[in-house]
Amino acid sequence: MRNIPWTSLALLVAIGCGGGPDPLAEAEAETGVEGPLDPMPPDSKFDLDGDRGPRIVDGAPTEVWAARRDWDDTDPAAGVAWEANSGLTWEEKYDRWIASFQPIDRASGYGQTISVPTPFGDRVLDAPTLECAEVALLFRATFASWYELPFFVQGWDARTRQTMYAGHFGFINGNGERVGRFPNFRTAYRDYTSEWSPGDPWPRDERLRGYRLGDDDEVLSLTEADGVERGAGAYFDELFLNKRAGYFARLLLLYFGSANLADEANMFHIEPAATFPGDVLLERWQRRGIGHTIPVVRVEEPVPGRLQVTVVSGSMPRRQPVWEEPRSARSSFTLAATGGMGTASDGTPYAELGGGIRRWRTAVRQGTRWRNLVRPADVDAYIDPGDTTAIAARPDQFEEILADVSPEEQVEVALQQIEAARDHLRNYPASCAARTRREDAFARLYELTADLYGWDRQRTDSEHRTLEDYVFAELEYEASRTCCWNRSTSAMHEIIMDYARAEQAEAETMGLCVAPSIFRSERDTGYGRWADHAASLGRASEWVAWSADETCPWQDVAEDTPASREVTDFCAATPSDPDPIEPDPDPVDPPDACDAFGQDDSRETALSLAVTTHAEICEGDEDWYFLPSGGTVVLTFTHADGDLDLEAIDVEGRRIGSSTSVSDEERFSNDAPYYVRVYGYAGAANAYTITVE
Repeated sequence: MRNIPWTSLALLVAIGCGGGPDPLAEAEAETGVEGPLDPMPPDSKFDLDGDRGPRIVDGAPTEVWAARRDWDDTDPAAGVAWEANSGLTWEEKYDRWIASFQPIDRASGYGQTISVPTPFGDRVLDAPTLECAEVALLFRATFASWYELPFFVQGWDARTRQTMYAGHFGFINGNGERVGRFPNFRTAYRDYTSEWSPGDPWPRDERLRGYRLGDDDEVLSLTEADGVERGAGAYFDELFLNKRAGYFARLLLLYFGSANLADEANMFHIEPAATFPGDVLLERWQRRGIGHTIPVVRVEEPVPGRLQVTVVSGSMPRRQPVWEEPRSARSSFTLAATGGMGTASDGTPYAELGGGIRRWRTAVRQGTRWRNLVRPADVDAYIDPGDTTAIAARPDQFEEILADVSPEEQVEVALQQIEAARDHLRNYPASCAARTRREDAFARLYELTADLYGWDRQRTDSEHRTLEDYVFAELEYEASRTCCWNRSTSAMHEIIMDYARAEQAEAETMGLCVAPSIFRSERDTGYGRWADHAASLGRASEWVAWSADETCPWQDVAEDTPASREVTDFCAATPSDPDPIEPDPDPVDPPDACDAFGQDDSRETALSLAVTTHAEICEGDEDWYFLPSGGTVVLTFTHADGDLDLEAIDVEGRRIGSSTSVSDEERFSNDAPYYVRVYGYAGAANAYTITVE
């Protein structure tokens, strides 16, 4: 996800949780080259033809695989995602391969990831655990290596002030010579491609299997029977018959990142309407160091001129890439940070940061040199990097061309994104990126609920914010040392939330409402209050001390800074009645038809739902039901008489879904116990029947 240059090897000798060296520090010790590599200097200029690349030296000892094909070739053979005699170029086949990925459940955490088909018989792998830029880089390099296509990216080695090229030819300089002590891949490692046939045992390289990209890259499906964790190296060993490509992938992902993909040397801007599978959406929040990389995996055109785009993305800390359906992915394409209007926090216009929808340059031979250029077939989609007006216009264009989604569905998506961010924080409570993603989704939710229901920010926060959201409040990235800390754990989340609940319980005994302590580094004490609480629970060993897991210029900041984005005060969003009125024990008036069962329209007094119940919603009313064994709830009514909707809430008070159609029926299913809230859309009233299946 990040690409921040390290200024000293001394910064890289941090010890990981497993006691081993940092993987980048380990690679630097091997190669003699500091990383990650910078993007090309600001005065570098790249047009359609790119820049003159390295000298061609076929068969050199540094070679990872021989580039025997060109991307514009058409090969009649069938492949991993196309039939024989398809007439497709290799660029088109690359798009087909990306589009062939299927959504599957993630090994852990929220949502779905992808399965990755390979050209080796029926071999299909679950997605690895990667940062976001690593996903895009691995896709492109993997396909090129499988089919012997040319591939390279370039970056700037600030220490030696020279361009370094990493590709099928290894890690070389402009003269085609090996850089530093990078491997001579061709002579150091094996290629089993010509030796293996479907049905044969898969060849293993134990040295490769032992490498990691970090202590957060565990691939659960490859963890050994004896409990030994396996990470990216083991995945590369399963992905490549050519083990040289596996060793190359490890170094490629350690030395290159999102800043290199935002570099015109490696990818170029395209028109929104030209978006295809294999393209990459980049979010760039400032010129150096911070970004998000989102590969496009499917593009459909349900009606002319309207697109539906599906994406996947890794994150930091690493995760299996998360699959996002079009209605969820849409919001990413319309952000200002994707090259749109406005100015980033460092004062640079977003349109100059390299963000937005981009496409890979294509490696070709030109004379005695390799060159990364824009193919003739892509010229009509190409946007010159100097045309910042066209670049900045793209988020608004995506607003128009991405298929319309109803406001109710957009609310559902925003709530799903909020819950996904919460889920990430439950595993990595120090994650600042997840806090920001949650607040981005809340910002969209405020707009939607204002338009749909006329709610203000306080009403929306009262309905949808949880204690967690205040405990893990958004922090200013460049003023908070917590944001550099990738090693926080789910056990720490439990400890932090236990402390927050204890705070709330103490306040309640005194009849007070007190905002919870924000989990962050505090002046003088750091994270002491939570570490002490862990000790009081007998869980001191589960509290992980802070460490700078990436370059952290603000690691010496005494106190983290909460973000300035407006959020309703905790006590205003969760009001308590300081002087409750005691109910009359002998009410004179019986409950009316809208409250026929005596309920007072709250989760706390929800009815336990029988097989079938008949009731009525009056204007502004709502009814609550509890399903103690879970199941499918069906709400039936005459839509023409008033539009009713339902919302589902779990036993901890978290929203888990809704049904908001425009038909005569709403339906929701859940295996665990849950609550259902029945209400009228925009205050509608109607009679209804509610049934448990």
